[in-house]
Amino acid sequence: MLRSSLPLLLATAALLGGCAKTETTEVAAEADFVSLFNGEDLTGWRGYNGGPMDGVWVAENGTLHLTAQPKGSPHANIITEAVYDDFDLRFGWKVEAGTNSGVMFNIGEGPKQPYLTGPEYQVLDNEGFRSGKGLPVGPSEYSGSHYAIEPPLSNETNPVGEWNEGRIVVRGNHVEYWINGAMTATYEMHSEKWKEQIANAKFAKWADFATLDKGHIGLQDHGHRVWFRDLRIKEL
Repeated sequence: MLRSSLPLLLATAALLGGCAKTETTEVAAEADFVSLFNGEDLTGWRGYNGGPMDGVWVAENGTLHLTAQPKGSPHANIITEAVYDDFDLRFGWKVEAGTNSGVMFNIGEGPKQPYLTGPEYQVLDNEGFRSGKGLPVGPSEYSGSHYAIEPPLSNETNPVGEWNEGRIVVRGNHVEYWINGAMTATYEMHSEKWKEQIANAKFAKWADFATLDKGHIGLQDHGHRVWFRDLRIKEL
């Protein structure tokens, strides 16, 4: 009896050891990340081009929340005080019906809007958002797309009102966007393909777009309520 049980005991021990190793690896990997939001206030963030943000962006129940503002109010985009080069950025995001927002990187201050320099990871109510002309947007502007160029590889967003897990990875010119564990976009900035895509998109008129090798990370105020949480980054 003891003899026949030995392989089972060894297999069980190996399985438990493997689980422990995996959990330890995951904990160690997570420890490499630095939090960008302490859950209590906006320490580490400031208004783009020195603009105001108090009362517009608030720390609320552990989330970084863009509140509703009167129609026509100036947009209050915010950026990290620090600048980043290559990185792995993780964040939770949630929208309400009709929301448009985004996370941008390699932002440089000076231009009127941060998206004029920083490529954008779109955060959107894909089906419910309407443009200023009252029209829906196409798949190339959906959440996690290679924004305004290519639609996402797959639609991984949860229903409006539910949390999503976002991720942006930047290594040199290589960029990846992820939603809920699935890669939704990948592209090479400054490649011949990318240059051609930019020339045929609205970015062609934005002389400073994606010209910086490093910069601030920013959250977009597009006039709609949005929530972020667990913003953390690992420099690569």
